[in-house]
Amino acid sequence: MKNERIGWGPRAVARAPRGRRWGAAAGWAAAGAALLWLEPALAKSAGELGTMWAGYGEPLGKAVSALCYPAGMGAGAAALYKLKANRDNPQHHTVGPVFGWAVVCAGLLFLPQTFKNTGDTVWGDDATKNQPAGTTTIGN
Repeated sequence: MKNERIGWGPRAVARAPRGRRWGAAAGWAAAGAALLWLEPALAKSAGELGTMWAGYGEPLGKAVSALCYPAGMGAGAAALYKLKANRDNPQHHTVGPVFGWAVVCAGLLFLPQTFKNTGDTVWGDDATKNQPAGTTTIGN
């Protein structure tokens, strides 16, 4: 009774052995225990949650800007790979994807500077960063 099959034919479904049925319940129990252990790190109010999320903006923006350069280089490599495929067999590999990857490459390489220039144009060079303030607790 190792692999008991339900039904007949090539699409028959194999039923899990009886010992593995508790795996999902054990996983949910482990997730619950982890949440109880991590409870001090979780926000206790909406104000704490908003302050925590507001603090994630700058590091997230820096991460996106930092990942644009390697992604742009990867898109450039893909454009060169597609160009090589086009040179080897032009009937099978068209030149359209080469230009598409080249546009993606250029867009990703210039995206961080575009964000900075757009922000300076809209808000000015002397704009202050967001300082969250207001209600930090709900209730007493």
